Amino acid sequence: MKDKPLDSNPFRYGCVVEDSFYCPRPALERQLAGFIRSGQNVVIHGERRMGKTSLVNAVVRGMRGWRMLYVDLLHVQTVGDVCRRIVSAVRNLERKASVFEKALKLLPRLRPVMKIDPATGEFGFGLDARAAEDPYAVEEVIDMLAGVAAGGRTVIVLDEFQDICNLPDAQTVLALMRGRIQFQGDIPYVFTGSVRKRMVELFDNPDSAFYKSALTLCVGEIDRDSFAKFLRRRFENGHRRVSDETVGTIMDTVADVPGDVQQLCEAIWGVTSGDVGAKDIEAALQVVFMREGDKFESFCERLSPVQFKLLLGIARIGGREIQSRAFLDAAGIGNAASARKAAIRLCELRYVYLFRGEYRFSSMFFKAWLLRRDY
Repeated sequence: MKDKPLDSNPFRYGCVVEDSFYCPRPALERQLAGFIRSGQNVVIHGERRMGKTSLVNAVVRGMRGWRMLYVDLLHVQTVGDVCRRIVSAVRNLERKASVFEKALKLLPRLRPVMKIDPATGEFGFGLDARAAEDPYAVEEVIDMLAGVAAGGRTVIVLDEFQDICNLPDAQTVLALMRGRIQFQGDIPYVFTGSVRKRMVELFDNPDSAFYKSALTLCVGEIDRDSFAKFLRRRFENGHRRVSDETVGTIMDTVADVPGDVQQLCEAIWGVTSGDVGAKDIEAALQVVFMREGDKFESFCERLSPVQFKLLLGIARIGGREIQSRAFLDAAGIGNAASARKAAIRLCELRYVYLFRGEYRFSSMFFKAWLLRRDY
């Protein structure tokens, strides 16, 4: 079945993509669906913008009778943050006030109060702030998840799970969560994370509470041929022709990262009205730079001189052997210890990440922007 001709931009990024905006991944989808149906907990590894959440969403939407309870844990800093995120996720899933009120009754320690906005009719909640900072409060919210999921086909997705490690009582919280989740064998949990090193530590380190608690599924680049075909079809349905070579250049420009490819294609669509060529890729990059240049400038301002030299060196030379004499001389860094310390900081800031012995940019647009600056 062909897609209908498009007048609006057919590319989306920075959000969960669905329906025709989503590029299928049949093998991964079958594997994940099989795990979920068997009640198996799954940990999904993959860097940012690889489409992990879109994959999970597509799989659950395609499973008749199933629903997804999605909890975003990005940048949580306290136990209270975790509790509020989980309760908010339940509120978003259970739109009926009566069902939500019943769920809140499973949280006696947190003394929750449901509130109705008289102007909109929307319901919200309040938690006892002091009680919510007790690590043991996590046990109640995990039990609440089980209560909400009981008797129904519900997948619980804990996104950016590695940020639990930011909590002052992280090890205690993780142990308490694992203690509850391991007795909810009929409820499939999906743990996703975009900091691979931390996710590996959480699920593959024998000292971690979540050691071997979930099967691993790795999400990387989409099969290049399938993705290229998807991109061409999206352009062509909008009356824009694009050659195989140009599609290849688009994907090469952002190292096949699905989210970045979609973002670049969205910008290309905005600067074209007919055939798409190489010049349009550069014009689209300039559009992205105009949108994000201030953010990239602020990224650089946060760095020390050595950290910036290392970042620029990785962009220009590559991210392997950053402590070699050749790299240090080319980057203008005095010694290996300084480069090693700077690399740790760049990873903490999530400007780069280490993958198979190579430091890679988290944003290929940031890399492209750096390379086009007169440094």
